[in-house]
Amino acid sequence: MDVDVGCSQPTSCLNNFAFSPSSSWHVGLRYLEELTFHRITVEGELIEQLLANCPVLERLTLNDAFGLDRLRVSGQSLKLKYLLMTCCADLECVEIFDTNLASFTIMGMDIPMCLDKLPHLSEMSIIGSSWGFVHAALFFLSSLSCLQILKLDYVTSPDEKWHIGQLPKLPSVKQLKVSVQGYGDATLLPFTLVIEACPSLQSFVFELMRPLEMLCRQRELKRVVRPSHMYLKEVEFYNYYGRPCDHELVNYLVENVIALEKLVVNPCEEAYFSDGMKRLMEPRERALQQLKGKLPSRIELVIN
Repeated sequence: MDVDVGCSQPTSCLNNFAFSPSSSWHVGLRYLEELTFHRITVEGELIEQLLANCPVLERLTLNDAFGLDRLRVSGQSLKLKYLLMTCCADLECVEIFDTNLASFTIMGMDIPMCLDKLPHLSEMSIIGSSWGFVHAALFFLSSLSCLQILKLDYVTSPDEKWHIGQLPKLPSVKQLKVSVQGYGDATLLPFTLVIEACPSLQSFVFELMRPLEMLCRQRELKRVVRPSHMYLKEVEFYNYYGRPCDHELVNYLVENVIALEKLVVNPCEEAYFSDGMKRLMEPRERALQQLKGKLPSRIELVIN
């Protein structure tokens, strides 16, 4: 079967399509700069063949690709700079090395990855993964000398009873975003280990996603003392609810980030409970009560 994918077009998208090993690629692919596969059946060998026949392809998206059990991207001749992979259920392994890739996003897959010799990879996103997988992934990310932007999206917070060992240092990361589903009063303090693993961090964003059954209760706040951050200047907290665990994370940042200049708090406006979603006013009131007038004068507090 011959496949002609947008011969003279810079952008193309294939939906609900199946490629067989007998597929061949037309030379017109030399003009293709961006390609999206959505709900296709394809093998890794054919993706490699595709990349070899697209000399100017810079962006590749694989969304719900079936039959793809292994993906290998390598070679200095490839122009690929942006790779996005989401929910490829059959994928068992990803190998990316010796390329000019600048940005890599992997979503909804806890699979082994091998990333090596990627001198231009400056942005990495791991979305919808478990704490254990992200913890393991940080070890190979530590070898990426140009990684500056890191986005980590956790399915759940780690249980506070877990023993969480020291994480490897990510010395080049300057921007970090951590997202996790908000639930109950689940501890957020283990995420301070991720912050600590980025000693050159300048900007940190923390987001509570899909707040569910949020719980404000009276309890003593826990404090964590870790090595001081020397370069982190701006922190933003999305969906601040005012739970003890939220307050604990802010306290850690205020007490351990000696260069902190600005703290932006975006209170939670709606959350899901057993009787449905509710619009909320209390989180903003709690943020004002907990934080306003209680931070060092060097820190500008913005509560939106």
